[in-house]
Order: sequence, then C-alpha cells, then structure tokens
Amino acid sequence: MFYVRPTGAVKTIPLKDSKMEDKNNVKILKMRKNSFNWSLEPITKCMHVMGVSIPPSEEIKSCRLICHLYRTFCFLLVSFVQIILVIQVFGDAKNIANSYTNGISTTTFSWNFIIDNLNLALYTVGSHTSFLLLTRPKTWLDLVLSFKLLEENGHSSEIYPICRQTAVKAVICIITMNFGLDVLLGLDVLSNDAPWARKILDVLGLVNKIYPAVQLALFSILMKMISLQLKAIRKHFQDQFTQSHPSSLMLVESQRSHLIALRGHHRLICNAIRKLNRHFGVFLTLEIIFIFVSVINCSLFVLMGATSGDGLLGGLNAAICLESLVHLLILSSFSDDIPNQTDKVYEALLQLLHHQPSLQNEVSLFTEQLLHMKPQINAMGFFIVGKHLFPTLIGTTLTYFLILVQFHSAEKS
Repeated sequence: MFYVRPTGAVKTIPLKDSKMEDKNNVKILKMRKNSFNWSLEPITKCMHVMGVSIPPSEEIKSCRLICHLYRTFCFLLVSFVQIILVIQVFGDAKNIANSYTNGISTTTFSWNFIIDNLNLALYTVGSHTSFLLLTRPKTWLDLVLSFKLLEENGHSSEIYPICRQTAVKAVICIITMNFGLDVLLGLDVLSNDAPWARKILDVLGLVNKIYPAVQLALFSILMKMISLQLKAIRKHFQDQFTQSHPSSLMLVESQRSHLIALRGHHRLICNAIRKLNRHFGVFLTLEIIFIFVSVINCSLFVLMGATSGDGLLGGLNAAICLESLVHLLILSSFSDDIPNQTDKVYEALLQLLHHQPSLQNEVSLFTEQLLHMKPQINAMGFFIVGKHLFPTLIGTTLTYFLILVQFHSAEKS
C-alpha cells in the first residue's frame, strides 16, 4: 500500500502494519462505544445546547471562554424571565388571574396563582443553578471518577448500551412532553386577555422547565447504571458460584478471592451513591417540593376550568399535573430499584452459602456489608426518595384541595 507525501516522495507501508492499524482503530471505536461518556452522550448533547455543557476536554480548551459566556447568557435569560414573571404577578395578580379565568377569579385563586409562579421560578432557577454547580470541572470530575472506577471493575458489558438506549428514550420523552405543554399553553394564552408581553413570558417560563427535566433524566440514567451494576453482581453469583461445586483447594481460593473483589466493587457502588446524594441533593429537594405544590395548585385550577367551562385552562393544568406525577414516578422508580437490587444480591448470597459452605467467612462478611451499607436515595437528608411519597402526595393534595375549595366557595357566596 502506497501513500504520497506533499513533496511527491513515495513511502511504502507494509500491508500487515496497515491492517494492524485498522484493527487498533476498530478496537478503540468499540471501547468508546461501550463507555460512560458514550452512554450519556444523548443527554450531554442536550445539556450543551441548553448552556450546561460538561467541562471541555484537554483538546478543546480553546472553547472554554465561549462555553462560559454561553452558560452565563442562558442562566441570565432563564433568571430574567422568571423574575419578571414573579414581579408582574405580585404587582397585578388579580387582573392577570382574571385574564386566565374570563373574569371569575377570586382572591384564593389569585394567591394560588402567585404561589404557582413562585414555585415555578424557584424550581427552574434553582434547578438551573444546581445543574451549573454539578457541571463545574472539579465536581463533574469527582462524579465521573466514581463511575470510571465501576467501569474498570465492572462485570457486565451490557450496562452502557442499555443506559444509552434509556438516554435516547429520555430525550424523546422530554421533547414530546415539553412540546405538548407549550402547545397547550400557547392555545390558552392566545384565547385570554393578558398583554402580549405576559403571554410571551408565560410561554418562555414554561419552556424553562426543560432544565430540571434534563437533570432528572441525567440522574435517572446514573441510577440505572448503579442498578445494573448491582444486578450484574447478583447474576454473577447465580451463574458462576451456584452452578459449580468446588472440587479442589485451588478453585476454592479462586472463588474466595473473586468474592473479595465483588465485595470491594460493592463498596465502590455505595461510594458512587453517596456522591449522587451529595451532588443531586438540592435538585431532588426542589423537584419534590415543586411536585407537591404543583399538584395541589393544578387541582384547583382544573376545578376552576371545569366550573367556568374553560376547557383549555382545565386541560393545560391537568397536563401539568400529569407531568409532575410522571416525574415523581420516574424519580421514585429508579430510586427504589437500588435497595431492591441490594436485597436481591443479599438473597443470592444466602443461596450461595447454601450451595458452597466452604465460602462461609467471605459470604458472612459480604452480607454484613450489605446490611450496614444499604444505599438509599435521599433529598439532602430530609427524606428518603421512593414510591412511599405517592400516598403522602395524595393525602396532602386532598387536604389542601378541600381547604382551598372551601375558601373559594366562601368568596363566591
């Protein structure tokens, strides 16, 4: 095989070397397509467009200034929109609320309208701020290194392709849900009497919800990685240990050392979960607060839309309420999967002890570690995130909904 230099000289490269180089390139490409960064690529590309891109690599340091300027611009734009919305609603809440309810708004509805705008502002600006703090070079590197250690000690090659598929589905879901809400809000603002400046700001304010939505997707995919790591440990027990009976001292020692390595891998998993709790704690707290307040307010707005015959108002708030419930379902499902997978690892260890009593010491140490280091997702230590939040949400919503309806009825009478 021949290659021509710019000077015209001809250099001969052996065909064997060329084939080796091609094989190396293919190997590098395969390694890239089965890595942590590759699995998050659909989400990180969205983050880049939104102005919360991950820290640039050494090869593109020249873009750092542009990235910082773009990050600052996006944050200031989001903050400006939310601050103006809050200032306007505080200054003229009654008239703005009347424009959305065809003039039948009450003081209760106006105050709920103010609370709803404050809740949205705190949610979007707070989530955007925590997103920017998460993608600082030092913080992001700390998080990535935790997952890189899991990658180096991993026991399954299927983890990253599955997570990438989840990331693609998450991006499609985010775009679809936000587009649907924006269309409903656009139809609603076109039919009300609010000033055009307020209409545009309302649409932009709802568009800003894409920031917490993408952050939730990122958190869910990272949780999926950890869940699959625990699942790989359990599967390894079932496939390797329980299907073979040691017949030699050498085989017993090999399995014992492997069990010790798996115990160390579990400690790395617990360390990664602690870092997720630390770096996503503020966001999780804001997410749960927003969901509770949003569902309570939307229930009243849906009632107002039904009583006034305003189908757009009722449909829009029903869709927002549904989106909040979907967020809570996603958050609680991925969070609950971690202790569930840990329990399954514990059951697999007990089964292993039954099949191979010779590994009793190592199995006992592993089970004690599982009991004392059982990972859970919490929001800044205030509460555990899980499906148990659904009954709490239902009870809280019903309580406040009945109180708000009584106030609303008393004002009308």
